[in-house]
Amino acid sequence: MSKALRFYDLLNRLPFATSFRGKVVFAVIVSVLLPVAAMEIYFVGFSPLRGRDLEQAILISGLAASAAAVFAYWALSTILRPILFTSRQLNRYLNDRVLPELPAQYKDEVGSLMSNVNYITRSLHDLLETSSQNGAIDHLTGIYNRRSAENRLRDSIELTRIRQNTLSFAIIDIDNFKSLNDTHGHDFGDLVLRQIGELLRTNVRRTDWVGRWGGDEFVISIQGGENEASAMLSRICEVARRELFIAPDQSVHKITFSCGVCEWQDQMDSHSLFTKADEALYTAKRGGRDQLQFWSGFARA
Repeated sequence: MSKALRFYDLLNRLPFATSFRGKVVFAVIVSVLLPVAAMEIYFVGFSPLRGRDLEQAILISGLAASAAAVFAYWALSTILRPILFTSRQLNRYLNDRVLPELPAQYKDEVGSLMSNVNYITRSLHDLLETSSQNGAIDHLTGIYNRRSAENRLRDSIELTRIRQNTLSFAIIDIDNFKSLNDTHGHDFGDLVLRQIGELLRTNVRRTDWVGRWGGDEFVISIQGGENEASAMLSRICEVARRELFIAPDQSVHKITFSCGVCEWQDQMDSHSLFTKADEALYTAKRGGRDQLQFWSGFARA
């Protein structure tokens, strides 16, 4: 660990200083009240003051310390607000892809931090836009292709680990797709895949993403645990059941999904997370299709 972070790491281990604001409060208390405590000890043990004079001296020093602590906390909180604002702007970009609008006129270390965040997020945004135009998107469905989905999954796991949030990963398979494709031709099969890709893309949140893993298999990364995943995927399955697909012979067809889901656990990498979701998917297929199964096995749409 860098020497510059040792004191910060020490503070972070204190149960009452896990938040940034808690660390500020602790720093104020220690820096203001310890000298005052030393002064009080001097007054009581070594000062010639006694009686009412001693009481007044202790009272005045206590009031002065309280006022100094309040002022120090206000001053530190005010000075640190740009850092907290920068952090919120960065989180907003990571979650909603809204580019930060941070001021660039400050020339100190915090101003440099804000300028760097502006530069890095815009560079990253441009890179993502470029990659989307150069092979990151599945040409048929307009969502992430498998290579991009694999990369996004690794990134999602790392971000979840850093933030100590929850993440669920779902694999969706179109029931009896091969039969439809063989009976009505590949053009109709492509039409079904395009409609499903659009349906999935428009029914997930901005914090989530959708990819085509291959063939008629799709994946969804969901920020949240089993409850959030179950609610979202149950709704998607219900929307899919109401969707109409018109074949070249004008026959009308409906589609259902088999879906397997796994909630990420700290020891899982992207491969093991996919494998567990795939096991849940096969459980859904063996159970009769048109259903949602979690790797833990209790949720069902």
